[in-house]
Amino acid sequence: MIQHLFYFHDIGRFEMKNKGFSLIELLMVITIMGVIFTMFYQTFFYQQKSMRRQRQISELNMKARKASHYIVNELRQIGFSGRGLSPLHTFGIVSGNVNSIQYTHDLDGSTAGVVDAEDIHMISVSGDTLLIDGDWALVFVDSLGFKYIDVTGSVVAPPVNEVTTGGSWILPGMSHPISRIDFTLRLVHPYSEDTVTYNNTVAIRNLRP
Repeated sequence: MIQHLFYFHDIGRFEMKNKGFSLIELLMVITIMGVIFTMFYQTFFYQQKSMRRQRQISELNMKARKASHYIVNELRQIGFSGRGLSPLHTFGIVSGNVNSIQYTHDLDGSTAGVVDAEDIHMISVSGDTLLIDGDWALVFVDSLGFKYIDVTGSVVAPPVNEVTTGGSWILPGMSHPISRIDFTLRLVHPYSEDTVTYNNTVAIRNLRP
């Protein structure tokens, strides 16, 4: 009887030992869990990267749209004089180049039709920064390009010079005033290298008679 008890006791211990995990099984479980964790982490990482990229593109679009809108409003005013022109002064394009433009307009009409320092404006790019009248306006600018079309519809090769900073008309006699300016603004994000390009056309309202 005692021998039988010991026998059953030994069987119980043997069965309990068989219910435990071996070292190999534990390693397999840890490996599988590691693979699953890696898969989830990579999915989360790529989702975060995609969301960050979309946010960067959205920010670039917003900045490019604002800058483009400002440039359009500025170029439309080329040649404008708030209080009419004096007999000796004319407003227009001082220097129109491929990637910059200097021009005159007078929105407040502080001096009747006379070109002064406040009437001279410029849009250009320095490094990756868009400058308007020498002030910082936008960063991450890859390029800014202008194309000039005269009243006959012909593309005019730059530089375009209609007036001086003093208001004198200097356009050659056989040339025609610029009636339209096309421009392209391209931005590139420094980290993701995503790009945003804005193309726009501006009709100049204030052509010299």
